[in-house]
Amino acid sequence: MFSSILFIDDDSNLLKSIKRSLSQEFRVVTADTPEEGLRIMEEQGPFAVVVSDMRMPGMNGVEVLSRAQENNSDTVRMLLTGYADQQSAIDAVNIGNIFRFLTKPCSLDTLSTVLRAGIRQYQLIISEKELLENTLLGIVTVLSQILTLVNPVAQSKANRLKRYCRHLAHEIQLKDKWLLEMVAILSQLGCLTIPPEVLARHAAGSVLTEEEILMIKDHHVLAGKLLMNIPRFENIIEIMSLHDKPLSSFPRYADPERQQTIHLCGRILQLANGLDRFIMAGKAPADAIDLMEANPDFYDPELLEHFNSYDFGLQNMIRTYVRCKELNIQMIIDEDIYTAKGLLLVTKGQPVTFPLLTGLLNFSRSVGIKEPFAVLRPLLNI
Repeated sequence: MFSSILFIDDDSNLLKSIKRSLSQEFRVVTADTPEEGLRIMEEQGPFAVVVSDMRMPGMNGVEVLSRAQENNSDTVRMLLTGYADQQSAIDAVNIGNIFRFLTKPCSLDTLSTVLRAGIRQYQLIISEKELLENTLLGIVTVLSQILTLVNPVAQSKANRLKRYCRHLAHEIQLKDKWLLEMVAILSQLGCLTIPPEVLARHAAGSVLTEEEILMIKDHHVLAGKLLMNIPRFENIIEIMSLHDKPLSSFPRYADPERQQTIHLCGRILQLANGLDRFIMAGKAPADAIDLMEANPDFYDPELLEHFNSYDFGLQNMIRTYVRCKELNIQMIIDEDIYTAKGLLLVTKGQPVTFPLLTGLLNFSRSVGIKEPFAVLRPLLNI
């Protein structure tokens, strides 16, 4: 809730007074120890605002609010203290990233005004984040649809990478799932200039010419160049640049939080790429995982273990043949689809989306498609 506020103070009488006075305007939750406050943040959060006393047994307010930032970086943090010394204020701002520094006694009017300002700040933070994520996801969706039309082989791989990355993100409860999925999709954008037949032969493990090998090697560089002029895509480009680097040579960044995000997403993308490469070359999933375990310099062993719970079998689906007009978005293409003249449109393994369905119907009506073709469909739809 935007109006949820957590007060942490070892003065129980003060907490009762605050709750009684402010409950009509805000949803007020109180805790009389730092440990209780942190537990409540974990179990009942996120809170729009967290207000902590400075001097408490066991943990001071700066430490509590610093932990609150780790729990939810969007929460607006305020420090309330009867010891308004300069060093406390400096520590509060530099260590806890405090929004306001208040001194005891603090009048009800002043406290209400500051809390309203804190809630407005929280709303701005959340709204900006949602706008950014939705805008970026919209851009990625458009680019993905373009890739589908221009190079279906590349888009098919992007979809497979996204599914692998989504599984790992779910297993480790990754906070930036949306960022990782965007990286997986956009990582194949540089394949726009590579002929689909070259990508198909590369995926199958066939021998390529030196020129074709260079095309494959440089496609992440091209993707980065295409994306570098889009604001807020810096982390995406950095993550993609790690695809062929040993884990020990990952670069360091000044911001520890940014480094953690980039390194973790980079390791997951490497795993997804490695697994896809081995499976598309004909290896069984268990054999692919064994091969990756033998190369810990490139594949994080702890993350790799989470692929043991991935469902490779699609046991809940059945293979059947359909025509374009029978397709729906619950299906997965299970063989390459060509036009009547032999032009590759869609590769095996690609989920049916609305843009894909529309494109196939248009090709079917205009130039013709080799139908029927194989799809996987849910058992319940038979």
